[in-house]
Amino acid sequence: MSGASTARPGDDVLDPARCLLAVIDVQNDFCHEDGAYARMGHPVEMAAAAVGGIRAALDLARRVDVPRVVVRVAHSPWTDDPAWAARGAAGSVLDVARVPVAREGTWGAEFFGIEPDPDAMVLTKHRYSAFVHTPLELCLRARGATTIVLAGVATNVCVHATARDALHAGFLPVVLEDATAAHSAEAHERALEDVRSFIGRVATVGDLERAWGGSRMSAAAGT
Repeated sequence: MSGASTARPGDDVLDPARCLLAVIDVQNDFCHEDGAYARMGHPVEMAAAAVGGIRAALDLARRVDVPRVVVRVAHSPWTDDPAWAARGAAGSVLDVARVPVAREGTWGAEFFGIEPDPDAMVLTKHRYSAFVHTPLELCLRARGATTIVLAGVATNVCVHATARDALHAGFLPVVLEDATAAHSAEAHERALEDVRSFIGRVATVGDLERAWGGSRMSAAAGT
């Protein structure tokens, strides 16, 4: 971890009244040792280890009434056009023809190590970005959020894609470096540096603790 904080003098991007927390793709196929990514030969230990930070971020958001959107990806013949079905075929990471990933209705698409709260929005996406063909932008605008805090997996794929689309839609993305993970430390760090350089901010769960230490109700009451 870089240890870099999102905080700057006079900076209130983590004001809880301005934030929405989105947790991306914490599912068995990406995090569990028996999931699709592990069966394709990729290490999942870093993804599984990030769950502690993800839970902490969710707990903090619940405590101060920051809206939470828990995002899952699901694939099926209803949403797999030919280009999407062929994704990764020329590379060395994905082999979705041999090992299907996050198929709708399967164990692999179920959440790993987290359970959304009853008042959280559970959003299903069908592409890398949580903004594509989903109501995420509507949720942000309806809740008055200008900052989207991102946790989940993978830092260099779906978290990164969501951060870019957040910026394009007019929201500031803040990626939590200790509540996200890729399937290699190098991929994780490269994605974080890209966010720092071109997209938004990188923060830690500790930054959230400092920014979200009180509740909205207490702040409104002046206590």
